[in-house]
Amino acid sequence: MLFRSVKKSHIDYLYVKDIERYISKTSNYAIIVDLDETILDNSEYQVMLNKEGKKFNQKSWSNWVKKEEAKLVPGAKKFIKKMRELEIQIIFISNRMESNLLPTINNLKNLNIFSKKDIYLLRLDKADRKTIRRKEVFTRSGRMKDYPQFNVIAFLGDAYGDFPKNNSNYSWDTHYHIFPNPMYGKW
Repeated sequence: MLFRSVKKSHIDYLYVKDIERYISKTSNYAIIVDLDETILDNSEYQVMLNKEGKKFNQKSWSNWVKKEEAKLVPGAKKFIKKMRELEIQIIFISNRMESNLLPTINNLKNLNIFSKKDIYLLRLDKADRKTIRRKEVFTRSGRMKDYPQFNVIAFLGDAYGDFPKNNSNYSWDTHYHIFPNPMYGKW
C-alpha cells in the first residue's frame, strides 16, 4: 500500500511510508514552496508592527527582510533536508521582491538550509503574480526557460494563493499542503 494514514487530534494524516522506494532519481521531481510562514517564520515582524500600531507595508517589510533575522518554521529544516536527500528540486515561489533575493539567501544561509541548487522565483513587480511564476515552471518559459521540465509533485504554502486553481493534475488531498498561519492570509 503506497499511502498510510494516522489519526491525531481528530485529523486524518495521509503519508507515504518509505517514500524512497517510490522516487525515481531520473524523473525531475520538484516541489513548489512558499517562503514566508511556510519555511521562514516572520512572526517577529508581525510583533513589531503590532507594538508600533502599524499595518503591513512594503517598505517596513523590505527593511525586515534585509535584517536577515527570520527563524525557521518548526519542521522546515528536516523537511528540506529530506527533499534534498531524495534529489527533489526545490522551487521557491514567494511574494518577496526580487530586490530582496540576496538578503533572503543570506537568511537561509544563516539558518543552514541554503543550497545553490534551489530555484527562486521572487516577485519582479506588483503584476508578477504567483500564477505567472507557476506557469513559467509548467511551460519552461520566462525565468524557467533554461531549466529542464520538472514533474511538480507537491505545493506547500500558508495561503490559498500558493496553490494552482482549477488544475485537474493536482488535488488537495494529495498535492497541496497548507500551513495556515495565525497572523494573516487567505485560506
